Amino acid sequence: MKHFINIVWENKDIAELDEYLVDTVLECADEGLLEDETNYETFDTIDGGIVMAVELHKSLDESESKVVAERLANKLFDLGHTNFDIEISV
Repeated sequence: MKHFINIVWENKDIAELDEYLVDTVLECADEGLLEDETNYETFDTIDGGIVMAVELHKSLDESESKVVAERLANKLFDLGHTNFDIEISV
């Protein structure tokens, strides 16, 4: 993935990710999503956490990246997630 958003959760099982969470991430990242279909993948970290990597269809500048990260973090907090990091390519 050339442009991406990674959400990293510590101590979370990959089975805990559901379609609603994926849709939430895609909804919050609309600045970088220009096509109907978006690729994403999930994988385990060495430390027992998980990563959701969402492909963006365009590069975000720092300002856009900050807006997406804040919107996404607030939505994840609303859903009860508390221990995560957001990484966005710029």
